[in-house]
Amino acid sequence: MTYVIHAWYHVFMEPDHMRKLRLAFGLSQERLARLVGVSVRTVARWEGGQSQPSPLAERQLRGLENLERLLSRLMRPDSVGEWMNRPNVRFGGRNPNQVLLSDGPEPILRMLQDAPANPGGTG
Repeated sequence: MTYVIHAWYHVFMEPDHMRKLRLAFGLSQERLARLVGVSVRTVARWEGGQSQPSPLAERQLRGLENLERLLSRLMRPDSVGEWMNRPNVRFGGRNPNQVLLSDGPEPILRMLQDAPANPGGTG
């Protein structure tokens, strides 16, 4: 991970890392924008290095980063996006990205804490 430290010692996510995080979840810029509550243009500007997220948006991105880190410990990192887009019985047949968009990361984190041995929800 690469971070930029500004003169006031606030650490921002690098644009490329932000893009990789979004792609790790299998999210389009539009879906990430809906999740964070910003416009698609804003996400494109973040990823293009033209602007930085607000403190609130950055906190949400850090939450996604933490969720991605946890998922990458439970499964192959390159399968996180696939898992996030696959229907899961533990979410009533919805896929985790749908849960993420409607309810935030908490239900996914709870599910992972309750059943870390089988996050796929197939058994």
